[in-house]
Amino acid sequence: MLKNPPTMAEAPQDNQQQGDPKEYPILWWTKWFSQTIEEGKVVNYCGLPYTCRFTLDRSKYDDAKVIIIHASSFDPNDVPSIEDVQSGRKALVLNTLEAPWGWQIKSKWTEIFTHLWSYSFGTADFVQSYFLAGRGPGSFIQNILARPMYTIEEKNQFRQELAPIAWIVSSCTSENARHFYVKQLLKYIDVDIYGHCMKNKDWPTHPDGQQFSDREVVGRYKFYLSIENTNCNDYVTEKIERPYSVGVVPILDGPKDYSRFIPTNHSTIRLDEFSTPEQLAIRIHQLDQNDDAYLTYLDYKALDSNTTIESVLNPKLLQAYDVAPGVWGPDEYGARCGVCKLAHDMAEGDYKYDASKTIGYDQTCAFRKWAFMSWGLEFYWWIGALVVLGIVAGGAVILACSKSRRARHYLFITTSKLTPAWLKSSKASNKNIKLHEYRTLATE
Repeated sequence: MLKNPPTMAEAPQDNQQQGDPKEYPILWWTKWFSQTIEEGKVVNYCGLPYTCRFTLDRSKYDDAKVIIIHASSFDPNDVPSIEDVQSGRKALVLNTLEAPWGWQIKSKWTEIFTHLWSYSFGTADFVQSYFLAGRGPGSFIQNILARPMYTIEEKNQFRQELAPIAWIVSSCTSENARHFYVKQLLKYIDVDIYGHCMKNKDWPTHPDGQQFSDREVVGRYKFYLSIENTNCNDYVTEKIERPYSVGVVPILDGPKDYSRFIPTNHSTIRLDEFSTPEQLAIRIHQLDQNDDAYLTYLDYKALDSNTTIESVLNPKLLQAYDVAPGVWGPDEYGARCGVCKLAHDMAEGDYKYDASKTIGYDQTCAFRKWAFMSWGLEFYWWIGALVVLGIVAGGAVILACSKSRRARHYLFITTSKLTPAWLKSSKASNKNIKLHEYRTLATE
C-alpha cells in the first residue's frame, strides 16, 4: 500500500515516449454500474517497472490478456470467447464489491471465470475490502484510533434529545431482512433512524443551513447499528468504519467472523450474542446508564505513549491492514496492482496457466436471516404451540383407540355430538341418495 496513493482519474497520453515503462492494456468487458469511469485509468503506483491502463474499448481485445466483467452487468449472452479463456490465452476476472448477485450463488456461469476481484479474503485472487490499508490519512487503522468526536459527558447531554442508538439506512431491501429485527428492537428501546427505510428522524442541519455529514450525525450517539444487508464471509462495509472514526460503539451483524475488522474483542456488540431483540435492548439500557461500563468498549482509543498499537489491537486486524509503505494491501490500490501484475505475467509468458482454476460460486452467505423475526417472536408463536398440542393430543387419541374398543366408542359418540346438525343432515341426505341410486341400479 502506498503512503499517499495517487488519484486514478487522470491518465497519461496513449503515445508511449521512449524510455517510458511498458504499458499493458486491461479490458473492461462491461461498464461499472452502467458507468464508464474505468476508461483510461492508469495503474502506475505499484513500484513495478511497468504500468497498466484500463479500457472499455473492445477493439483492443487482441492486445489485452486480462478481461474484467463487473458482476452487476454480467450478461450470459455477451461474454468473451470461452475458448480463449479455457485455453489460457485470456484471463477472465469477475469484479464485485457487493454481496453475491443471484447468478453467483448456484450458477455454472461462475465456472468461466479464472480470477476473482472482490472483498473476500478467503476466495478472491485480488482482495479489495472497503477500507484503506496502511497508516496514512484515511486509513482503516487511523480511523480506528482517532479520538472520539464527543466526550461521554457531551453524549449524555445529547441523550436529552436523541435516542441511544442511531441507524442510517438507504433501503429496506436486503437479503437478510434486517428491518424485521429493527422493528422488534424498537418495541424495547428508541432508535433514531435516518434515511429511506423506517425513517423517524430528519437529517440535521447546521445553523447556516449546511447538512450534517454522516459522521457528524453518528458521532452524537453512543451506539450505531452496523447491520450489513447480507451475511457473507468478509462482507463488511463502511457501516463499521463510520462509528469507529467518531468513537461510537457499533452494534454488528454481518459475517460470522469479524476478527479482521474489530479493534479488540470488547469493542463491539453482536446481535447474535442475544437471544432476542429485547435482550439486546436490556444490555444497551444498562450501558447507557453506566458510563464506566460503556467506556470500556472504547478503551482501544486511550493509547498512551507507553502503549504500542500491537499490544492493544487485534492481531488479525494488524495482519490485514497494518502493511508497510510499498506493500500492496487489501484495498483498491493493492487489488489493481495485482490485476496489473497478472496482465504483465500473461503478456510476457510468466503466468502458469491452470485449466482447472475457476472461482466457483459463493456458498458462504446466510440469506433471509431475520425474515421471520416479526411473527416468529410475537404474532404467531401461539399457532406453533397449538399445532404442537394438536399433534400430541391426536397421537394420544390414536394410541388409545388402537388399544381400547371403549375408547373408540367414546370417540364416535363425542364426534357425533360435536358434529353440527346441518352437517349431519347433509350426510344423511347424501347417504339416502346413494342408497336410492344403489337400489335403482340393482333393479335394472
